[in-house]
Amino acid sequence: MFIRPPLKTGARNRILVSVTSELTSADSQIDRVVSRLRRFGQDSRDRKGGVSGLDPRSAAYALVNDLNRFPHAFVLGCIADRQVKADVAWRLPHLIREEAGDFEFKTLVELPESVWSAALKRSGHRLATMMGGLLPAAIQLIANRYGGDAKRVWAAGSSGAAVARRFLAFDGVGPKISNMAVNILIRNFGVSLAPPMPDIAVDTHVRRVFVRLGLLRPLDHSRLRSTRAKQKLRLQLRARELSPDWPGELDWPTYHIGRKWCHARLAPNCRECRMGDICPRIGVS
Repeated sequence: MFIRPPLKTGARNRILVSVTSELTSADSQIDRVVSRLRRFGQDSRDRKGGVSGLDPRSAAYALVNDLNRFPHAFVLGCIADRQVKADVAWRLPHLIREEAGDFEFKTLVELPESVWSAALKRSGHRLATMMGGLLPAAIQLIANRYGGDAKRVWAAGSSGAAVARRFLAFDGVGPKISNMAVNILIRNFGVSLAPPMPDIAVDTHVRRVFVRLGLLRPLDHSRLRSTRAKQKLRLQLRARELSPDWPGELDWPTYHIGRKWCHARLAPNCRECRMGDICPRIGVS
């Protein structure tokens, strides 16, 4: 039997230096990527432009961005923002107002099912039947728990985590929408919340961009049915590592990159992407 002789001290040290150098280089690359993502996200925060995805000149845009008079419009828009384009979800409160005649909270509390149905039918929301149950239930929860004032969901002095937990109490709202809602309030409206801050809202675009940027290794080796759920949790935990003060800070920039440039089925537009010059393009042929 062949026994490999022990490495001499000099050779052992060269190997350790090489490995350490590679790890340091990788960490430095990740730091550059995260720093760029933060700057990209900061550009959006500085604008405080409210909810995007609608024509800024439209009445629908004005409604969902009026947190003082109609905070319940923002809540309904968040609940509706799934499996449809953003303009379909965020235009829905305006359609409800048109069918109801106004958008005062006392009007919505008493709104008959037929009015909800008419607005949802006009919206073209692919989950209209589901929304017909979730949106009236949200209005009732706001009435019973928050005295008809949805602003109390993100009341002054609240932590980001507490606000995310309160959003989870709405029927049909899971971790993705709850974290998305709080991150929008912080980033797009400048709502000040205390630590701990909300997590990243994981979706297919965020997962894809995290892997391609080298922030999270793929799990291509796994054949378990739970791989997707596991990767989602790994990404959430990774975001906490990379941005412990506010994991959700990495939410909008990675989502936007995935939607606009880093496509799944089309060739990614690396030349236009804000990360193009430093992205390692993991998994991109």
